[in-house]
Amino acid sequence: MLFFIRAILLFAVAPSAYAAVFVGSDVVSRALTEGVAESSANNATADFSGSLPGAKALAEGKAYAAILFRRPGEATPKAAGNLKLWEFPIANAAVIVGVHRSNPIDHIDFAALNGVFSNEPRQSMINWNDIPGVTRSELITPGVCSPDRSFVRELFQGVVLNGTSFRSEVRQNISVELAADLVASRSSALQLMPQLPLGSVGRVLQVADGRPGSSTTAYSPDEMNIYNGDYPLRLPLILFVRQDKLEELKPVVRWLLSDVAASRLEKDGLHPTPKPIRDRFAQRLDTR
Repeated sequence: MLFFIRAILLFAVAPSAYAAVFVGSDVVSRALTEGVAESSANNATADFSGSLPGAKALAEGKAYAAILFRRPGEATPKAAGNLKLWEFPIANAAVIVGVHRSNPIDHIDFAALNGVFSNEPRQSMINWNDIPGVTRSELITPGVCSPDRSFVRELFQGVVLNGTSFRSEVRQNISVELAADLVASRSSALQLMPQLPLGSVGRVLQVADGRPGSSTTAYSPDEMNIYNGDYPLRLPLILFVRQDKLEELKPVVRWLLSDVAASRLEKDGLHPTPKPIRDRFAQRLDTR
């Protein structure tokens, strides 16, 4: 409430000054809040307190731009007065599946991941040879590395576990350092994480959706597969900008597409849109 009062006072005290309001997911708060303010010449402010309140503020005309995760099948957010929104995909949250380098498995699908991690599995899988095509006889050691603002746990629960909880044997709240150590040293490890930690000697699995009507092809989590959605364990993070405010917000939009913003998002466990695509979006700003 204080945030909106401050925005109203800005208009009242200096009516010629433009106060742009950016809202959206709290996942990006640490990475982007400071940059939004610094890149704006018009008193741009940011209130990254959550996707739901962000979408609501955009729909009510209290915000001019929003950075929101778009879940599968979710409709495009609405702007006040049904104004057109320009979309700029700036990053993705993703879940990377890591194993020990001695493990011969090279891919896995949603059904197997559900069987390993879910408290209510469609088919329980506690041994490596429970997974189709795997002959390794060893109990699986499952773990979840979901650092602050990485979105790993929420994304996996929503997409693979269908909102159910993890089974009690799944070790959660694993640090990045421990995740790296587990995939490096424990042959039974099956680790969920936002990225394969730098210097890790573990391996990353290809992942297939495999559900009815979805692709059965497994894809590696490289930057292009994550961006275009071939890698299924991802959730796009999109910048929505009101058409009538795009010209005024161009400096901030350019910064959000910059290498600096991408680096900050990556440090928080997100996967930035590939640089050539971000550059193309930035170039097109002058043709809109």
